[in-house]
Amino acid sequence: MKNFEGYLLIFAGVILAGIWLIWGYSIFFDPTAFDYSWARGELGDYIGGGLGGITVLFIVYTVWLQIGQINSQQNESFEAGVFRMFQALKPELEGLSARIVSKAIKAKVVSTKDEEDFSVMLQKFQAGDRTVFLRKMQKPGTSQALRSQHNDEALSESISRFNSIMELLDKSLEETVKNDDDDFAKAIKATEIFAAYNKCFKEV
Repeated sequence: MKNFEGYLLIFAGVILAGIWLIWGYSIFFDPTAFDYSWARGELGDYIGGGLGGITVLFIVYTVWLQIGQINSQQNESFEAGVFRMFQALKPELEGLSARIVSKAIKAKVVSTKDEEDFSVMLQKFQAGDRTVFLRKMQKPGTSQALRSQHNDEALSESISRFNSIMELLDKSLEETVKNDDDDFAKAIKATEIFAAYNKCFKEV
């Protein structure tokens, strides 16, 4: 789109310059145009002033392009910062998901009946499946239980820590959407971490 605008501006500038020069020729060199003796330098002033004004259009367009590039670089730098923050907090959030499930099972807020035992899930987690507890949190029975009222202090503290981190990430992603780039936010929000957060604590 910007290339089209640039070509259009160049074309318009060439047309304006041509019209200006043709008009100048008719003024200065057509003997029937004016019965006036032009002073030395007036032709140069005419050409220089007109073409200088057209040149200003190109300068303004160049400045506009540079402002757009600077804004784009700032947005990319912000996205990179958000991604680094997400990567840094991801292990903590995965660990908190294990703690939340553990405390919820211990407090009998959720059950593993007809599902994998906590020790099996823990083995998978330690073996490299870092989303096993996040997936457990997304299951209807677990997500509903975590949203309900419970009196377990350790569980409430783990949920509060999880929510505090996720709210920070969520607000940061909202800023990227305001910068007209929602693809990055959609990609991050498609992760198991955000899916668990939305399912358990954000969705009503």
